[in-house]
Amino acid sequence: MRFFKRIAAAVCAMAVAVSVAGCADITKMGTVEDKEINAGVYLWFVNAAMDDAQTVVDNQLADMGTSASQIENFSYFDYNVEEKPFAQFVEEKTLELVKQHVAIEKKAEELGLSLTDEEKSVIKENAKDLWKTEITYYGYSTGVTYGENYEKAGISRQSYTQVQLVNSLRNKLFDKYYEENGLTPTDQKDIDVYFADNYGRFELIQVALKDANGDEIDTEQGKADMLKLAEGYLDRLLKGEDYDAVFHDYEKYVEEQEKLAKEEEEKNNSNASSTTSSKTESSEAEAEDITSSGSSDEEEEEHDHDFLLNKADTSPSADFIKWAFELKDNEGKVYKDATVYYVVVRRPIEEREDWQEEYRSDLLHEMKDGEFNEKLNEFAKDYKVDFSQSALDAYKPDKINR
Repeated sequence: MRFFKRIAAAVCAMAVAVSVAGCADITKMGTVEDKEINAGVYLWFVNAAMDDAQTVVDNQLADMGTSASQIENFSYFDYNVEEKPFAQFVEEKTLELVKQHVAIEKKAEELGLSLTDEEKSVIKENAKDLWKTEITYYGYSTGVTYGENYEKAGISRQSYTQVQLVNSLRNKLFDKYYEENGLTPTDQKDIDVYFADNYGRFELIQVALKDANGDEIDTEQGKADMLKLAEGYLDRLLKGEDYDAVFHDYEKYVEEQEKLAKEEEEKNNSNASSTTSSKTESSEAEAEDITSSGSSDEEEEEHDHDFLLNKADTSPSADFIKWAFELKDNEGKVYKDATVYYVVVRRPIEEREDWQEEYRSDLLHEMKDGEFNEKLNEFAKDYKVDFSQSALDAYKPDKINR
């Protein structure tokens, strides 16, 4: 039931759809500090760097009230990222990521860190399974597997697996520095403060501005009726009524409205001879609904309906998030959007100690990933890079179509 983003751990799962010109015969880039770098590994990081750069440009455009799709003959290469031409930024970022890749392996080896045979086996099996998995969009298969897509991009399963192995090693190295008993351990109090400062706990109910047939409510009277309904739920929550009970009451209200609309439609469309049959089917369906509803309710009671929101979230909108975080603990209001009235009550986040434990690792990464990246860059700053110029030319950002 949780439709807002909670904490998302940083994972690299690019489903790249690219093609590379003029690089069919190039299988090695060269070396970084005597570590050989496959072309596929380098390409992975080219795409990661391009993703970063494109996000920066997209945000710049959003700030100007436009987007790439609204600009004729748009090209990311026409824009600057961090005061550098797009292509230059991507090339420099790619090299930084590749050097970090090597730094992780070298520093882990220095500190005696490694992956177990079981961990390696899981990563390799996951890559093998991914290679055979079809890519789907909105539930529809594209007829293309991830393996075919990556290989079209010049990334072999061997290169993909190598990146994932080092990513797992990166997590171990991160923990070696920042976890309890680490080299530079993070104080639990600092994590608690960060959590309280950046996250909020909310009771939310979405009252959709739609009628029982699913049609949008656009009349003033209709909107007023839905606002009254939303305010009723808000009043119940503020009086201390159990959130799950109120949440389920709204669900039941929606189900009842849909059922009444369906019965009305059947009544209007039926004739005398079909009425008996319709009633029989309706009774059977009703009995079925009650049974499944009881089962569903029993299952729902085990769900956690509290919402954990981050101040940096943008769903359902940045304005909504800003508004929600202006609420004080145990204060509630109705937020009116174009298609939904949100019933919102903020609750003390300190009461959810289980969240701090559940999301501890994610919080730690949010707090320390930037610092950790700086550490990796410091480790790698003097690494000797010996790449083939022909390989670098073949994999220039402007030769990769996305």
